[in-house]
Parts: sequence; C-alpha cells; structure tokens
Amino acid sequence: MELQDLKIIFPPVTEARLFPYLSLPMITGYLRNKKLKVEQKDFNIELCHNIFSKTNLLKFIESYKGKELQNIKNIYRLEFAKYLYENQEELFHNVFINKRSDNELKNDVRLVRQGIELLLEASFLKKEVTSLPQMISEINMFIENQEDIGSVIQKKMLVEFLNQNPTKILGISIAYYSQLLPSLLLCKWIKELMPEVFVTLGGQQIMLRKEQLLKLDDLSQYVDGLGTGAGEETLYLLSKHLDGEVEKHDVPDFIFLKDNVQKEIFKKSDYHIKDALPPDFSDLPYKNYLDEEVHMSIITCVGCYWGRCAFCSYGNRSRQEKNYQQKTPKQIAYECEYLIKNYGATRINFIDENTNLRLVLNAMRILNDNGYRISFSTRNRLEDILLKKEFCKELKDRGCILMSVGYETNSQRILDLLDKGVTANNYQQIIDNLHELGIPLRFSIIGGLPNETEEEVMNSEEFLKKNADKIGIDVMQMLVAEPTTYLAKNPEKYNITITSDENLRGNKLLNYGMGRMGATFNHSDGDTFNERLNRFLEIYKNVNPQKNDELPPDKRSSTESRDNLNPNSYTYMLQLYPWVRVVKSERILLMDFLWQRVFPLPNAIYCDQDYLYVVEEEHQVYLQHFSDKGAGILVAVNEEEVMLNEAYRK
Repeated sequence: MELQDLKIIFPPVTEARLFPYLSLPMITGYLRNKKLKVEQKDFNIELCHNIFSKTNLLKFIESYKGKELQNIKNIYRLEFAKYLYENQEELFHNVFINKRSDNELKNDVRLVRQGIELLLEASFLKKEVTSLPQMISEINMFIENQEDIGSVIQKKMLVEFLNQNPTKILGISIAYYSQLLPSLLLCKWIKELMPEVFVTLGGQQIMLRKEQLLKLDDLSQYVDGLGTGAGEETLYLLSKHLDGEVEKHDVPDFIFLKDNVQKEIFKKSDYHIKDALPPDFSDLPYKNYLDEEVHMSIITCVGCYWGRCAFCSYGNRSRQEKNYQQKTPKQIAYECEYLIKNYGATRINFIDENTNLRLVLNAMRILNDNGYRISFSTRNRLEDILLKKEFCKELKDRGCILMSVGYETNSQRILDLLDKGVTANNYQQIIDNLHELGIPLRFSIIGGLPNETEEEVMNSEEFLKKNADKIGIDVMQMLVAEPTTYLAKNPEKYNITITSDENLRGNKLLNYGMGRMGATFNHSDGDTFNERLNRFLEIYKNVNPQKNDELPPDKRSSTESRDNLNPNSYTYMLQLYPWVRVVKSERILLMDFLWQRVFPLPNAIYCDQDYLYVVEEEHQVYLQHFSDKGAGILVAVNEEEVMLNEAYRK
C-alpha cells in the first residue's frame, strides 16, 4: 500500500446530492498539480448508494414486526418500504447506473430520494442537535447500534477508505450544519482506528463557527486542526509541515488545536482564485448522483461583490475581510471546455453565492467562439441588468436554462433595512423578461423579517400568487442570525434581540437538516417566532409556483391537459400508477408514494388489482377526483366489464 499525503471526505448528511460538491474536486486538482498524493471521497452520495439496497429495505420491513400498525404513519412507512423492496433493482439501475432521458426518470429519482430518507430517518446521523456543546456531548456518549443502518454503513465506508492506503492527513469539508454531527463521529472513529492520522476540519461551517468550536474542550480529542479559509494552500503547507519542511506558523488559515496557546491563525493564505485549476472529478462517481441528468459545477468568484445583505454570512464575511475575488472570462471558458473534453459535461452550474452575470456572459462568448456550447444555471440577485431584455436574450441564446435568485420580499422598506441593494419596483419587469424568453426563475424567500407588518407579508404573498405561473420557489426559510452576519453582530439595528448564541435555531419545518442555524432571537414585539412561522407557512399553502419541478398534479395550472370524463362513454376505471397502492386498515386507504399523500377511499369505490372503479354513474366524480390528484389514468371501459367487476366483488 502506498502512503497518501491526504485523504479528503465530503461527509453526510446533506441534500447536496445532485452533482459533486465542489470543495473536494477543487482542492484535489490543486494538490495533485503540486505532486501530492490525494484521494477524495464523497461519503454523502456513497452513503446513498450503499443504503438503498434490498438488504436494508428488508431490515426496515422486518423492524416493523410487532409495531402498532393502526397508526397511519407506521402503515405508510411499511407499505412504502415494501414497494421500494419490490422495485429496488429497477429504481437503483435507472437512477444511479443508466439514466434514461424520459419523464419517468424524474419520478424514479424522487422515489429513491424519499427511500433514502426513510432508511435514514432514525439514524444518529440525522439527529437534530441545536448546540455545539450538546453535539460534542453526543459524540462522547455515542454507542454503536447495529440497528442504525446509516451509522453502520458510514463506519464501514470509513474503514474501507482508511485501509485502502495509509495517509498522513484526513480532511473533512463541512458545508452544511447537518454535516457537523456525522463529521465529528467520523473524527472519533478515525482516532480510534488510526490515532496517528492528523485530522482536520474545514469548509463553510468551520469558517462560520470557529470561535464556538474553539470553546469545546473535548474537540481536540478527535480533531487536530481547523482550516478557516480556502483549503488549497492550507493543506499543501500542512502536509509540508508534517514532513518537517516548514514551521507551524507557515501554514496559513489554520489553527492547531493541540497547541493550547493558538486561538487565531498565524497568517492568511496568498492563494487567489485566478490561480485555480479546473476541478478534478476523476475519482468521484460523477455520473451516479441523485438527479435526472449528469451535470457539474464551477465557481466564478470567491465571496460576493455586494456583500451587504444583513442576513448573509458568506457575503458579510467577504466584505469585512475585503477578499472578494473573481476569475477572468477566459479562465471560466477554459474550465468549461476542460469539463466538456474530460468528462463529457453538457450542463454546468455556476454555484457562486452571487454570480456576476456579465462575467459569465463574457465567458460564454469565448466558449462559443471556441466551438463549444453548454447549458448552464446561475445563482444571482435581481439586479437592474436583467431589465435589459437584449441582455436576458443573449443569456438564453448562449445556454442559460435556470436562474435562482434572492427575492426575500417585495417590501422596499425591508429590503433597504437589510441593505439588499435591489429595487422592488423592478421585480415585475425582470420576471416578465425571463418568463417571455423561457429562462425558468426560482426564488428564495425569507419569513419573519425584522418589523415586517402583516400588510407587507400580504402584499408579498399577493405578488407571488400573481406571478405563480412565471416563477418557481427554491427555498423558503425563516430569518436566521448566522455567526459573522451583520444581523448577528448588530442586532439592535435590525430590531431584534439575541437571546442565546449557544442554543441555535434554524428551519426544522422548512429546510433539510434544519437548514441554516443561528442565534436564537426575539423580535421587537417579543417571542413571536412561531406566530410569524405560521403566517409564513400560509404562503407555502397559497402559492403554487409553476416553475417548480416537483409540484403535485393537482397544484399544476389548470391550463395543463388532464384526463377528463367523457359523458359519451359508458363508464371509466382509474388505472393506478405503479407507486399508488390500496391498503386495507380500519379504513381503505389510497397511498401515493410519489407525492407522499394518503387518501381515504369512499365506500362507493371498489378496487380490482391495479384499478379503481365505481358502479353508480353519479360516483364517477370520485374517479375524476383521484385522477386530478395524480393517482392514475382514467381508462374508458364498456358496461360489460363493469358488471363483471361488480359480480367479482360480490
């Protein structure tokens, strides 16, 4: 076995499963160019591959023996697991091995994703812990449990990864709060299995929470150091330090935890994004992620050129540290061309916190002039440049297929308070421009904004409802006071009062893994979080954004074609979709696993294998109702078939 300089892991558990998260490929490309021996592993996606198996689904089914099955929640989970078990091989092949280009793949991806969450829901990896001291306590007290499928698989993956080749350093890149607990568990196991390995944590969560992490006395049992900036140069010089070639103080953006004196970094890194090389995806399963197509990602900048939005930890930090950097158009075009040539990329996502659209457009001009073309998506602000229809048209013509933007609210008063730097009166024209040109637009929306009035909430909701046919909604979240934000540093300016920066609050009801997590705070009118949350949820119930991919059939615009009863036919039956099952309990239930819904069936509806039918003509409306809900397809039949079914039923 060959000694590796570094192994790096992207840990569970996060929804970032659509394509490889970029931190590992960027670091790997840089370090391999420096002749270091590096192995990278995306534990987050490989946990999905390993957990979605017939063996694990059968374990789940068997665990329900003796459980109370009068509870609809338990009945649903058991029946869904049975459906997945019966179809596991086909679903796994379609989603992870050989992605078909048809509409059914979208359904398969959704079912597999929900199946993975079903198998993980009771795992320690998904435990919701709302403070860092509590988190380290949970790690200290952790006891292995063979019934915890997720934790068992994660440890097996780690052992295999460590045993393939020994390594000096093992780094874990933590982008989301939901990855912190599983990462610390990995660190504990590494120190138990190979105590000589130098363990380091880095990524956005470490940059955000380094001060709180440094207060945890037990952290140094499991972790040797924290990376507090871009990891490329840091890990390169850390490797050189462990080889005795440079001193500790030469390692930039790094805190050695075994050194009781050091609480701040010794120096800042000289690494600049213009020095970045194309990301190296070569040893990641980039064709086997949890999405309908294979796509890759690039960043065009570090930080945010605006950086003033009071709630944005990423932008505020880059502005305070004055470290905004961006690539050149030629560099971006070269990276796109590299991904096309080396990985067959046809879609690339520009995943900056705030993409400079002019920069991307210039890069696409160069790429197109070189004879290459891609589809691409962006994440950006609703800026005035989008008022220019000709600019939007060129974005579309050069491949823009999706734009995700921060809407937050359409109250100019609140936008100004948050220093958002956009004009609400321009929103409508921008929406209309993008809609007319066919660029799908997805919003992120924030609830519980400082001093937000009921009138402002209502006006924002009405604006969204009015534009529901023209927009999607990516993220809905309540306001979060993350560390390093202006909101958390100067709360009185925004009419909030921090009540605890140790006990954290996020978006348990709205976002995966509680979403972003920040200090607990009260508004100027007191502890009204739940009241404001309930009002915000009304927007979720009342707005049906038609540009969302995952919208149940009955939430789709009425202009879309649906099966309708034809009064000239004798009668109809409803042919159920494969993921819809009739389950007999205290009541007869119709379970839709795709859209995670359960309906009680009226007594007038009868079931014959995969069909629902009625006998009385006036009851045909029930079949229409369930067709509209997306349970199946209406099939015209003659009267004789109905009579035979009725005789069979009796």
